[in-house]
Amino acid sequence: MASLISKKKGNKLYYYVVESARVDGQPRIVQQTYLGTAEKVAALLKDRTAPIPVSASRCEFGLPGALWLAAQRSGMWDLLRSMWPKPKSGPSPAHYLLLAAIHRICQPGPKTEVADWYRESILQTQWQFPPDRFSSQAFWDCFDQIQANGDSDDELDEAQRRLVGVWKEKQLVSRRLLAYDTTNFYTWVASTNQRNRLAQRGHNKQGRHNLRQIGMSYVLDAEHGLSLCHHVYAGNVADAVELPEALNRIVTMLDRNQIERQSVTLVFDKGTAALENTLLLEKAEVGWISALPWNQAPPELRERDAEQLPACGSDLPGVRAAAEKAIVHGKEYLCVLKYSSSFASEQLHSVTTSLTKVLQSMRRLSLDLAKPGCRLKEDQIRKKIQRWLLNPFLEDLIRWQLHSEAGHWRLQFDFDNGAFLKLLANRLGRTLLLTNRMDWTAEQVVAGYSDQQQIEQVFRGLKDGDWLGWGPMYHWTDSKIRVHAFYCMLGISMLKYIHRQAQPAWPGLSMENLLDELRQIQQFVLLYPPQGEKGPHRAAVVLSKQTIPQQQLARVLGLDQLRITPKVGNTNPNA
Repeated sequence: MASLISKKKGNKLYYYVVESARVDGQPRIVQQTYLGTAEKVAALLKDRTAPIPVSASRCEFGLPGALWLAAQRSGMWDLLRSMWPKPKSGPSPAHYLLLAAIHRICQPGPKTEVADWYRESILQTQWQFPPDRFSSQAFWDCFDQIQANGDSDDELDEAQRRLVGVWKEKQLVSRRLLAYDTTNFYTWVASTNQRNRLAQRGHNKQGRHNLRQIGMSYVLDAEHGLSLCHHVYAGNVADAVELPEALNRIVTMLDRNQIERQSVTLVFDKGTAALENTLLLEKAEVGWISALPWNQAPPELRERDAEQLPACGSDLPGVRAAAEKAIVHGKEYLCVLKYSSSFASEQLHSVTTSLTKVLQSMRRLSLDLAKPGCRLKEDQIRKKIQRWLLNPFLEDLIRWQLHSEAGHWRLQFDFDNGAFLKLLANRLGRTLLLTNRMDWTAEQVVAGYSDQQQIEQVFRGLKDGDWLGWGPMYHWTDSKIRVHAFYCMLGISMLKYIHRQAQPAWPGLSMENLLDELRQIQQFVLLYPPQGEKGPHRAAVVLSKQTIPQQQLARVLGLDQLRITPKVGNTNPNA
């Protein structure tokens, strides 16, 4: 049994922990441990007792930390600082641009919310700027200093071109397969605002036709996913009209960074397959792959039996493709017929769903027309039916007839089974591709065109806010809208960079899962009472409990190097 005893030596008492036992029937001390004086025993007890924290604060760590490291490692941060040097005091435009991009990823919102979010993120520890330096007015004043007029002296265009050069040196632009596409974004610019030239009315792809919109063309590297070139243009400009301007920017970017044009293959959707654009692509001397409108392809190729098409490799499961040379737009190109079983099933589901709804609507309309009090006119009925049949393939599948009986209109309709069987056999799941790469195989062309899906994923991530929240965009001047597009594209490049870095730790990890896992990695700063009566408070930094995948992500992304214990002086826990 252990007990505490004291021994007096000189004028002091010294304490020991002893264990006693009977030896030969007599009590004896069998083990003795020296503790020291009473002061040392008290200090030992105080140190070994777990203190209770005075306060705890949470810090956004995983996602903003990974993005900050990506900006440094990819060369983006150094490039921004070289374009806009730091002032004598306070943050530089590089800080504002990067913070705007990271905030749009982590917590999309207006600039009035940036300072509060920055206060609770790892960026304040890294940058050491007070949060009030990132007010909404500070962002406005900073962006006012950036030349973003869309002319030859546009600083944002120059930054894009230089950034491509940096990525080329770091071998982040290597495969030379570039995907191109266009989209538009609605704005909140008032109809009475006559100074804004970018925000115009047009056909909005999100269905917000009542709002003014801006258009954007976009080019990304198909292998690394980095944003290489983008252009913001007026919202009433058609996609096909934008291509010459975008192509000029792409060629300028290639020539400026000494990238041989013949080594680059641009991937387009079918909206660019016009004759005029094909001639421009030939003049630009670049390789290209484009989807071809169905009616412009050779009939003998597009009607080939899907079972006779050669199957592609394991990288393209469920895909068959065949190629043949054909004259299109007065010149010989390589045409490729691609059949995808998964695409066919998706189209079939869409067609049958739309078909069910339209047939039910036409039945209700037929019953309404038979009622004595129906006053619908012929043009009203026809417009209503034509609007229902706008969905792909429905006009070929539904036969209908409108005729008058005794002063009342009657509607007859039927489902065309023969047209449906022909649709299944010769249309669903098929895509026609056109390219000037005459020496490529059908599988190479199909694989190249599949990279077009990356841009579509980016656009969905921007509009849905799953990757980076483009909206809300409350800017009402052309220059601020261009700046907004610039830092959003910086954000996409950072996301693509960390997503590629994370693949060795978690193969097949989606962007959405990556963002979700990184958001769960939080940092907590625990503030403990001082050791002495007048000493400073003690701080300890701990991370939230991580799963094994989160630990692997933190390792490959290098998050451990951001774990810095904050310096705590005479801290008032109630402040």
